[in-house]
Amino acid sequence: MPANLEVGLRRTTLPMGPLQPRRLLDIIQRLPATEGGNSMRWLEGVTWEPFTCGPTLLAIDEATCSTDPPDLDAAYVDALGAVQTCAAWKSQTPFQIIDGFNASTLDYTAGEVGDRLIAMYNREISAAFARELLSGNGSSDRSLSNEAVAPAELAFGAAVPLKRALSALESHLALTLQGVVGYLHVPPGLLAEAVLTYGLRLVDGHWETPAGNIVISDAGYAEPPNPGGGAVADGEDWIYSSGPIFYESTAPVNLTAFEGGTGGANDTTPWNRNRFTEWLVGYGILVFDDCGVSAALASYTT
Repeated sequence: MPANLEVGLRRTTLPMGPLQPRRLLDIIQRLPATEGGNSMRWLEGVTWEPFTCGPTLLAIDEATCSTDPPDLDAAYVDALGAVQTCAAWKSQTPFQIIDGFNASTLDYTAGEVGDRLIAMYNREISAAFARELLSGNGSSDRSLSNEAVAPAELAFGAAVPLKRALSALESHLALTLQGVVGYLHVPPGLLAEAVLTYGLRLVDGHWETPAGNIVISDAGYAEPPNPGGGAVADGEDWIYSSGPIFYESTAPVNLTAFEGGTGGANDTTPWNRNRFTEWLVGYGILVFDDCGVSAALASYTT
């Protein structure tokens, strides 16, 4: 953390230090442009038609099908169980990102506080998005923890060794995404073990499993929420899987609100005090399909 130090009679501020590589926002993609070319339409929310989870292409016995389309359709439906239909559209709402700093006019100027808020925003923005992706606290509860289903090979709540949890999630990705690259969202405390026990390797600036799925470990994934709600036991953490994830964000804006003032541009420091508060505000959105969203509880003990 930066701290103000008195060096003789001169005050200084410690630098933030370098940022960790391979954070969430370093890997996931920007939200594609909306129809009409308005790059800010996502501030009103996003609606999309989801993909079909699981296989839709099926190999069937050619001899049992004629070239007559009705017969072919009947054979296809009989073998697969159903044909694709238009799924109910999904929606996601944006969320607000806010930070504030209260300081004495004897220690800081408003400009110095504004610079500090921007520096903190740049440092923590990926972790803020990562926490929101897992929790959904700011975006109508649509999150990985609220959309996750148990992988076919595991039941929710049964802690298993890390490599077992990862293998079950990769099987779920294979069954639902059918070859599309998925994401595994791993808490920082389990990343090193995943590298050692699951064969992760660095490829083009990200961690990747032998199957080709991308592993993301972000500071915002520390202490991930339980998809079923409730506390998580010591020595255990949830790992999530998902398909592709898209995001968008605004640039942060400084909104100064001096104590006793209205928060407008003409506010001044109140005559009866020497403190002021400055706020930073921005907006973001995270968009993902339900296909591939799953969770497994991993134990830190092998």
